[in-house]
Amino acid sequence: MFRLLEWFAFLWLLSGAVSDDLYICQHRFSVKEGFYVYDADCSNYNDQALAKANFNEDRELWIRNGTVEDIGKLLNGSLYDITNLKITNFAQEGSTPITVFPIDSMRFSILDLSNDGIERLEITEDDHRLTHLDVRKNKLTDIGNVRHLIKLESLKVDNNAIESVSLDDFKSLWDLLVLSLASNRISSITSSEEIALLKLRSIDISDNQLTTLDVSLWKFPQVSTFYMHDNSLAKIDGLRGKFSKTWDISMGGRNNWDCAWFDRLLEFLKKDRQFAMQMFGDKPSCPDETRMDGFVCCNSTTNDISP
Repeated sequence: MFRLLEWFAFLWLLSGAVSDDLYICQHRFSVKEGFYVYDADCSNYNDQALAKANFNEDRELWIRNGTVEDIGKLLNGSLYDITNLKITNFAQEGSTPITVFPIDSMRFSILDLSNDGIERLEITEDDHRLTHLDVRKNKLTDIGNVRHLIKLESLKVDNNAIESVSLDDFKSLWDLLVLSLASNRISSITSSEEIALLKLRSIDISDNQLTTLDVSLWKFPQVSTFYMHDNSLAKIDGLRGKFSKTWDISMGGRNNWDCAWFDRLLEFLKKDRQFAMQMFGDKPSCPDETRMDGFVCCNSTTNDISP
């Protein structure tokens, strides 16, 4: 009987072996004698240290890596007053991925959750506080529930597993300035009605699997930067009259534009603005019967020259 009790005690110890073990830094920028000064206070925290921790809510808190048993419990415990939070690199070896991350309403203003192994964001109600969300290098397949984050100014979802995007999910994000969807698996970007993001300045849909793109329902009048390189695009539908303030454009890489359409586009772009055609990656090897303009391949396939 005694040996049996010992065995159960051993199993209980094993079951409780998983605990929080985190490397946490608090960062602050200040100005001294006219110079910006940056300092960081970093330490390792286990369960006992976290229970006693008193983090300064006015400073950025960065949990750089580690193991967390219950992310909800952690957020509602020692980190409850933190509004500027970075939790990164939990997908790397030696750390434990955070597969589901709960974004509680009115808790955060800035969240950086890059490279954490996140498969789903749990957002259940409208949030009027969060302005910056970075979820790059995760495993997200859907971002539809970001529609609840109605004060977002910056949304970065690069390097995930998203295959399609409905811009209808963004129609209430009126303060959005930066939208980055690069390096996913996106093959379609759709909308069922006009989407007016009147403050949007930058959009990046590069390095995806787009073969068609229709922007006729996009109303993004302030966009100055538009990156679409490394897709499989031949032309963009509905472009006439759009993006009048766009000057920083990236179109090269794997795209194979229709030459007549591309010539008409260049004429349109050069007419009323100075613009920079950004070139990223290696110089492409254009297929036969095509020509290359800078890093941009084009193919004489149609007579449709309307941009």
